[in-house]
Amino acid sequence: MMELWKAGLRGLLVACACVLLSACSAPLPSTQPRDLQHIPQDPQAFVDSQHANQPLIPWIEQQHHAEAQRTRHYLPWHSPGPLSTTQRPFWAIDWINDQPVYDATLQALRPDQRQALSAKTRQHAYPSRHQPAITVHTCSARALPTHAPLFNNPQHPGQGFPFDQLQHAALPVNTPVLITHQSRDRAWVFVETAAVYGWVAADAVAEVNKEQIARIEACPLVGVVEDNHPVFDSDNQWRFSGRTGMLLPAVQQSSQEATLLIAVADEKHRARLCEATIATEAVASLPVPLTPANLAKVAKPMMGQPYDWGEQFGGRDCSATIRDLFAPFGLWLPRNSSQQAEVGTIIPLSELSPKQREQAILQQGIPFLTLIRLPGHIMLYVGEYQDRAVVLHTLWGLKTASLLGEDGRWHVGKTVLTTLQPGMEQDGLWQSIGDLRPRITQMSLPLHPTQSERED
Repeated sequence: MMELWKAGLRGLLVACACVLLSACSAPLPSTQPRDLQHIPQDPQAFVDSQHANQPLIPWIEQQHHAEAQRTRHYLPWHSPGPLSTTQRPFWAIDWINDQPVYDATLQALRPDQRQALSAKTRQHAYPSRHQPAITVHTCSARALPTHAPLFNNPQHPGQGFPFDQLQHAALPVNTPVLITHQSRDRAWVFVETAAVYGWVAADAVAEVNKEQIARIEACPLVGVVEDNHPVFDSDNQWRFSGRTGMLLPAVQQSSQEATLLIAVADEKHRARLCEATIATEAVASLPVPLTPANLAKVAKPMMGQPYDWGEQFGGRDCSATIRDLFAPFGLWLPRNSSQQAEVGTIIPLSELSPKQREQAILQQGIPFLTLIRLPGHIMLYVGEYQDRAVVLHTLWGLKTASLLGEDGRWHVGKTVLTTLQPGMEQDGLWQSIGDLRPRITQMSLPLHPTQSERED
């Protein structure tokens, strides 16, 4: 009888272990988080009708920000040398030499490949050039002079595709840049702006002279307020598509179209200026009045757009969404999330409990003006839904943790409106998903709100 009892107990333990292991390694839900089904995915739904057109900051302050934005935009053309914002231009050489990194085939980079990439940069000769230039098509700013991606260990969650560590950002067409260096084969040039630096293909930029700079800077800037509006030259040939957040010099505007001044490259990579047109509805004079209604209007077409690390494929990641959303309103923001969170007035939250952090956001946050930071991510507070704080963010996925301590991701991959606990409906005995509150470190106001906004 005792032997039978022991055998039954062993069978029960084995069965429990199998259930436990299967639960711990169960696949993540194939559905989207419940927040995406229950919370309106339209920023305009969170605009208070009584304050919809009330300025979030004083107009005079907004104009000052727009002037500073313009100065930063053209800064590369007036810098006597490498920009002060270009920190550690060759950091990627240390990265590929200090740890295993992986190529697109998931193979570790060989020593000879590392040496070849390092030699291609001519690091010892930097800076070797000083040439004002302008991008003639949208291009990727890379940490090394290569289009080939490199990854951290792809076996780890949040690594591998699409997180190409060499991808700094995309530089939109018609962006002023300063060429400060070139690769050994001259196929790449190192360019710098106030927000982004890196290697771009040499044929992506064209040199500008003093007369061209003066002509461009004499034009007022307009901001693109909606993606995918075509720009046609005087021969009615498509040149590029506008993208929210782009700043472009305008020659004139009518009720139907705006005439822009754009650059194209000649056979010697020198700029040639020409006029082009875009639909008037796609652009606005800077700065657009910063009101909840206007911010929500610009944000609405962004909803549901796919996540795109470093803007490699024409989309946006979390910080690119925030940067481009505020650009038409005359606010210049840095490129990455950690730097964006340091702009303006900072309110630390890390000493509070998760519940207290959300309460602080609800009580002190100003909808459409407050940025919420957690490591590696940034969000815009837009208001509340059923007494919960709601944020707009471009989200790759939600961190998960199994009972065995295995980290994972529940993929979302787009711009969404969520609470601070997206995916919590999956929390339970076997798996923990999606509470952002414990990771929130601070909120910040990049601009100083009007007195009425503070009182509300």
